[in-house]
Amino acid sequence: MLNTLKRFWGFQNNVVVSEKVVATIGGMLAIFLCFFLTTWLLGTEGAAAILPSMGASTVLLFAVPHGQLSTPWAFFAGNVLSAIVGVTSAQYIENLFIAAPVAVSLSIFIMHLSRSLHPPGGATALAAVIGGSAITDLSYWYVLTPTIINCMILFAVAILFNNLFHWRRYPQSLMRYKGIGYNPDTRRIKMRHIHEAINRSELVIDASDEQIKHIIDLADTILHEELIAGFELEMGAFYTNNQPGRLWSVRQVVDERKHNCKHKHLLIYRVVEGDGKGFSDCCTYQEFAEWAKMKMTPSQV
Repeated sequence: MLNTLKRFWGFQNNVVVSEKVVATIGGMLAIFLCFFLTTWLLGTEGAAAILPSMGASTVLLFAVPHGQLSTPWAFFAGNVLSAIVGVTSAQYIENLFIAAPVAVSLSIFIMHLSRSLHPPGGATALAAVIGGSAITDLSYWYVLTPTIINCMILFAVAILFNNLFHWRRYPQSLMRYKGIGYNPDTRRIKMRHIHEAINRSELVIDASDEQIKHIIDLADTILHEELIAGFELEMGAFYTNNQPGRLWSVRQVVDERKHNCKHKHLLIYRVVEGDGKGFSDCCTYQEFAEWAKMKMTPSQV
């Protein structure tokens, strides 16, 4: 029951204490410097225009620095494009009750199109509409100040601070992972399989364990589809697993039970050489395609 409630409410994975402390200190430092430098650059009135959305961006850049929603492209493009959408909505739609939802919804659409989904961008667009005269009077200068200036300050702090700690890097591309070996079931999955799986999944990846598992399962399915598509079966032919030593084996395909779904297509084979010689069995087309590394031609006596 408790696990069901956790899944329903979407409880987040527990984070180690050191990560919580680092994220907290980083967020505090980032907002302090953003406010301080904005005051120094623009004066007290300009500092008052520091975007509330920068608080949300700070959460992403320091609490989830390796997330897809926190990438530099998502951070900059999401906020800047949303600022342009928000100013345009404020300029051309007089009714606030229409301009506000139009600004937020269009910013979502533009962020999706530009692959720069960054949730605080919605707040950046909304602030341009409902931020009062101090914001609306800026017109398209709002895109430069405070939006771009705030973004540049937070971005610089995020790079400098996050990279002080070996277990976290910003941007994520600076992270170097140690090899820990491969699970035998997934060692043949390559980056193109993961990339194609993400495209098929229709998920916005800032991912939970369940979402990553979903991606891995899809990548595994794609790998198997490729193995089956690239395997040419010939009845009566001989195939080997090409394994070293006692594991070496040769099978001859003697019959099949066809099915429209290759996953249910059965092959009947006999072992003619090597490990299991004289043994007969059946397996799916997919299993045989994964086992067979090479087709063989028996020598003529």
